[in-house]
Amino acid sequence: MNEKFGAFLIGGILLLGACGSEAQPAEEDMNAAEHEMEEGPDVEKQAGTEESAADAPEAKSGEASPLLAKGETTSFVFNEAGEFPIYCQPHPNMEMTVVVEEGAANSGEAAVDIADFAFGEKTFTVAPGTVITWTNQDDVQHNVAFK
Repeated sequence: MNEKFGAFLIGGILLLGACGSEAQPAEEDMNAAEHEMEEGPDVEKQAGTEESAADAPEAKSGEASPLLAKGETTSFVFNEAGEFPIYCQPHPNMEMTVVVEEGAANSGEAAVDIADFAFGEKTFTVAPGTVITWTNQDDVQHNVAFK
């Protein structure tokens, strides 16, 4: 009887040892998931609600941003000198003009709010290469469209 018990005990130990080695990859997966939760989701997972100013499309006639909900942003880079008439497609009475000229005080990155059914600036002058980011502060959707 002792031999049977010994064989049973050894078999049980081997079985537990085998199970323990299979559990390690799952534990590593859990550690990776915890690490991701600590660092936060990748930027790619958040894409669609906001765009990075570095990825801003060039401002040109006929371009338009998607509709922006409250708190959402859109950006355009202004590389060419000139005047850029802008409006909101759902609310065409909302208008502004971006003037791009060498030596302008605003350069690099600039921000314009959209609030109370109006762009924060009627005329905004920037240097070539400036990225302007618009933020919708209204409860209704707006966009930035170029005539």
